[in-house]
Amino acid sequence: MTSEHLKTTMQVSTGSRIAGILAISGAVFMLIGAAVWGSTGIDLWQALAQGELPAYLAAAGNVKLQFTINTAFWITGVLCMGSAGTLMAALPTRRQPLALMARLGFQTGVPLAIVAFLAMVSVVIQLSPDTSAVAVAVAETVGWIGARADDIATILIAAVGPLLISLAGKDHWVPRWLLRWGYAAGIGGFLAAVAIFLPGFYQLGLVLIPIAMGWMIAAGVVLLSRRTAAAI
Repeated sequence: MTSEHLKTTMQVSTGSRIAGILAISGAVFMLIGAAVWGSTGIDLWQALAQGELPAYLAAAGNVKLQFTINTAFWITGVLCMGSAGTLMAALPTRRQPLALMARLGFQTGVPLAIVAFLAMVSVVIQLSPDTSAVAVAVAETVGWIGARADDIATILIAAVGPLLISLAGKDHWVPRWLLRWGYAAGIGGFLAAVAIFLPGFYQLGLVLIPIAMGWMIAAGVVLLSRRTAAAI
């Protein structure tokens, strides 16, 4: 083994370990954030779909701290997952176009997600508990933008990214069972896309979240269990 080849192998191995750590960490941060969000007992998507924004704003005034904490975890989590996905896309593969498309999906989805999180939390911080007609109108506009941006970012990061990474890494570092998990993420992304056009079925999009978080953790474990990309 030449010194140059050894150096490249070490760099790939280091990149794999970092990607694995970031993937698992990102998924954990997102799950913690989701738990905090769930503790608020209110849902912007439901409020938008069912015309319940006055009730949403009235209730949100009591849980501003939870939403702030939730947003911090989600921003940290999405940054970790986006970085992990970018590093995974950089691993050696015979399907470079798919890897490049995956990287583009992650790099587009991350900033979009952060903007979405800030838009949604701004409805809570800046408007609640005001239920005046003006506050409701502003909340409906800003909340709709935030929710739809979050939907699109979720599809890019949690469905398109994992599916393309799985396909790009097939027969290289992605085992068959993880490839199938990637297919499941793709199906979940399709359902989430359908939910965008059918707001009354917004819950379809929730199917993607556990699949994607599981894929991220599983991919991280696979990467951390291997010493070098050459070995996998």
